[in-house]
Amino acid sequence: MLSKRISAGFIAMAAVAGVIAAAPSAAAVDRTCYDGNFCIYKDSNYSTDNSMYRTKYESARWDIDMPAVYENDSSWWNRRGQSSKTYGGRWMTWGVEICLVPGGSVNYYWDANDDGASNTLNDGNSC
Repeated sequence: MLSKRISAGFIAMAAVAGVIAAAPSAAAVDRTCYDGNFCIYKDSNYSTDNSMYRTKYESARWDIDMPAVYENDSSWWNRRGQSSKTYGGRWMTWGVEICLVPGGSVNYYWDANDDGASNTLNDGNSC
């Protein structure tokens, strides 16, 4: 009788384990830089191992809008039809750190690394 209870217990535990194993895992974070976006990566070489932001809008305050890359940006990709500029200060101040023409990208630039604080998205196609 005891062996039947133990066997029934193991079967029940195996059934629960099977349900847990079949449960969907947490969805992976989509860090693709889609057409029409300006993408800012925390790591160099457009690495998606860490934070990144894709935006279609200007931001005067990355510390509010994109805190993970505020003064932590290391690579940039402009998949927009217009130029994009990254500034060293909030409110588009302290000079342009990176200016990318449409389709342009920079996988790392030592002088702009970890300096971005705001960005504009220009109507033109040049920097």
